Formats: sequence, C-alpha cells, structure tokens
Amino acid sequence: MFANPLALEASIRAGDLAAATDLLRSGTDVNGRGPEGLTPLMIASGLGQPQMVDILLTSGADVLAVEPRMGAMAIHKAAQSGNTDVTGLLLDHGSFIDQQSPVLGNTPLMDAVLHKHEDVVRLLLERGARTPIRNHWHQSALELAQDEGLDAIARLIEARNETDAAHVRKQSLIAAIKAGDLGEVTQHLTAGVPVNERITIVGGFDDDYTPLGIAVREGHTGIVHALLGAGADPRRVIGLMKGTPVHEAGYFGRAEVLRALTETGGHADAPAIEIDAQGPYNGLTALHDAVWHGHLEAARVLVDAGARLDLKTHAGLTPRGLAQLYGYDDLAAFLAEAEQN
Repeated sequence: MFANPLALEASIRAGDLAAATDLLRSGTDVNGRGPEGLTPLMIASGLGQPQMVDILLTSGADVLAVEPRMGAMAIHKAAQSGNTDVTGLLLDHGSFIDQQSPVLGNTPLMDAVLHKHEDVVRLLLERGARTPIRNHWHQSALELAQDEGLDAIARLIEARNETDAAHVRKQSLIAAIKAGDLGEVTQHLTAGVPVNERITIVGGFDDDYTPLGIAVREGHTGIVHALLGAGADPRRVIGLMKGTPVHEAGYFGRAEVLRALTETGGHADAPAIEIDAQGPYNGLTALHDAVWHGHLEAARVLVDAGARLDLKTHAGLTPRGLAQLYGYDDLAAFLAEAEQN
C-alpha cells in the first residue's frame, strides 16, 4: 500500500532526507501533489534543498510539471529560493531555462532578479538564459533590475548583452551569406571558418541557425552548393523550431535549393538528407511545410525525391489533408495523383 503523499511533503518541509528516501522507497508518488497543487520537487526547490532535489530527481520527479494556480515550474521556485545548486540540478535534468509562467510571463531569470539573487542571475546567464524576453507587463529582466535599483544585477545582464552582440558581430560568414555574396563566403570558407557554426542565441530571428540554414532561408542556391561542398551538414537541426534545412526550403518554397539538397545532399561527399524528418513542435515534414504555404513547385521537388505522402502532423493531417484544409486545390490534386502512383 502506498504511503500518504502528504507525508513526503512533510518530510521535505522538515528537511528530513532519510524520511523522504524511505517514503520514496515504499512507493510514495514522487509527483504527488499537496493541497496547494505543488509537487514535492517544487517544494524542495522553493526551499533551496539541493540534496532533497537530487533524491527526488533520481526517483523520477517531473521537472516540467506546472502548478495549477500561477503556472510556475520547479525552476521558477529554485530561482526564487536563490539556491544555485538547485537551479543547476534542474537545468541539468531538462528544465526549460526560459520557461515563462502563463499568468505573469516571468522567466526564471526574471524571478531571480525580482528576488534579488545575484548568484542565480549569474548562473542563468552563464547557462544561456535569454535577456530580451518580456513578461506580461512588457518588462525585460534588465528593466526589472533597473527599476528595483539592483545595479550589480543590471551590470551582469548588460555585460551578457554586450557579449552576445560581440559574438554576432564576429560571425562574418553569416553576414556574407545574408548579403548573398558568394565570393566573400568562399573566402571565409577557404580561410577555415567553421561551416557548421551556430548563431548565438540572443533572442533574435536567426537564433541557433547554421550557415546552411541561413543560405537556404534566403534562397541563395549557389551559396548552398558552396557550403555543402565545404562540409555543411544538411541533417543538423536549425533554429528554435528544430527543423532541418529541408524544412526551411519547403516552408519558403525554395524549389531550386531543394533540388540542391535532395541531389545526394547537394554534393557528392555530403551526407544524405533526412527528407521525412518531422518537426518536434507540430509534426510537420518538409513536404507539409511546402504545402502549408502553397508552394506547388517545392512540393513537386520533394515528392520526386521520395518524400512520404502518408505521414501525419500532430493534428493528424497528411500533406494532401493539409492542402485540402487550406483550399489549395492544385496541390491537393497533385498529391492525390502522387498517392495513386
């Protein structure tokens, strides 16, 4: 028989590691909620108990559980507690560093600022927390620090912003690609600039793109060939949506780029693309993306390259179903014919 989950909460609030461990061994639900809707992990995180948090995580505590009243997660509670060890443990176990609580829109960084925990602010910035995000009062973490007169914390955020801007300025290959300058791109590649480098995540449209992803998005087919010839990997996920360059080409209707990518990756030595990869956010393939925005020619290239017609999005739609949903009669007819063939 399972123990009362409230006994686990009591042991956590008392800081009794031995009692908590015994309860977990006896089968107490590690994610059982108390009357406030808080999980044991949220409680231990809010109390700043790294050893207790470690035990709970080892026992399978859900770092992504959300409390029902404000929508906060354990990572928010850790930021409020001021304990860097707890915050680090949660991040190591998959907490979303920029998770915004739905009622307030606060990120863990904002909570750390508001609760005046400089060390947690520093840790979150070092671990990649984004600073431009705004809460539901349209305040950034920097503005919160400035409004509260927290000068030391404000300087930490300003320094991070300056570092991010400097990183972006140094990525000269990206600038050449966006300018469509094949000659300059070739010079950078000859000089040994990393062809698979990622754009720094700073809260911008280009966050976490690769050079190939940028070239595909901008429709620079010649540059796409050059990057593939220099070893760019077309299978690497790009951007915050975590799609692939093939998704990007389908989304923007880059038919010529798709031809480059689907011809053995665009280069004899390039790895084959994963043409049917489904995006983790919505389950769309590159073919779905092409259909989504009515790009018939891009869809033709993908179908000719062997893209599957039966895969379904998280909403349960095949590419033809998506075409029908949006009233793309020409695409729906093309895909129906392709299914028959």
